Amino acid sequence: MRVSVLTAAVLLSALAAGCGQKDVAPKVEPPRPVRTLVVQPQTTSVAIQLPGEVRPRIESRLGFRVGGKLAQRGVSVGDRVVPGQVLARLDPTDLAPALLAQQAQVVAARTDRDLARVELERLRSLRAQNYISQASLDRQQAGFDAAQARLGAAEAQQQQARNAVDFQVLKADSAGVVTAVEAEVGQVVSAGQAVIRVAQTGEREILVNVPESALKVARETRDWAVVVPALAGRTLPARLREVAPISDPASRTYAARLTLSGDLDGVALGMTAVVQALRPAETSFVLPLSALQSTDGQPRVWKVGADGATVSPVEVTTGGLLDDAVRIVGGLQPGDRIVTAGANLLRPGQAVRVLESAAAPVSSAAPVPPVARGEVAR
Repeated sequence: MRVSVLTAAVLLSALAAGCGQKDVAPKVEPPRPVRTLVVQPQTTSVAIQLPGEVRPRIESRLGFRVGGKLAQRGVSVGDRVVPGQVLARLDPTDLAPALLAQQAQVVAARTDRDLARVELERLRSLRAQNYISQASLDRQQAGFDAAQARLGAAEAQQQQARNAVDFQVLKADSAGVVTAVEAEVGQVVSAGQAVIRVAQTGEREILVNVPESALKVARETRDWAVVVPALAGRTLPARLREVAPISDPASRTYAARLTLSGDLDGVALGMTAVVQALRPAETSFVLPLSALQSTDGQPRVWKVGADGATVSPVEVTTGGLLDDAVRIVGGLQPGDRIVTAGANLLRPGQAVRVLESAAAPVSSAAPVPPVARGEVAR
């Protein structure tokens, strides 16, 4: 019995030792599936491409110089106006009594002045005969001068009241088109409040919001082209006129205005446009934005090795954005296979499984028709 117990203990010890010496198999991570793109060089002549909107060079918010009740509005949105055309009128009953009161003040002041003149002439005659002193004549002269000054002040106030009545009629300063009506008949408006908005049609511009990354390129570009999709893709030359010195606090973009030239027939206010900053044609690679990665400020992409099973990071030099694509001007070679989806989850030397290759992004940087060379506004 004792031998059987001892034998069982020896067997259990040997079994435990054998289990402790068994190796644990390492966990093998399966290859990560990625989408790739075989890059080929493209010749581009567009540095940046941004959406824009056709806007007038000058758009005025017209209002009355005096307050009152709006009695008449003579134009509507879309109407064309000419210089001097009446746009709106205020109720004239508000200022008519004030004008009558000032006219009465002028009559009274003129009567006092005439009476002082007659008295002055009479005292001058008496002074010539030495019947009155020089002091009496001087006092009358001073009274006449004061009456003359009061008459001048009354006439100025009368003119001011007359101007106020004239200001109750709102007229167009220049030719243009009504883009907005901001007050209706019966509404009481204050002095200076915008009532009619008129856009001058003589010169049209493109308003575009430039991102921070493209600000330097936009300021240095001399040639611009504007494509208007609504006019069968007509391309118009443009000249950069101004760039806002401060970015918009909401979008963090800089508002820029480009002056259009060429055939503007059919270009209506508010039309959308595609603005292209042109430069001499150069060769680059166009990749989707999803292929670009940056962790320390240096942009890089993931390149699939010659074995087609591992990836390695490659630092690249970018040359600007094109809608949802990025231009690569350095770091790549024709025929390189670049990861376009899943780049943020990779690490150097990681095994990958290449899915079907993605189609090359359609470059919006295709050469555009030549345009007139413009000068950057200074």
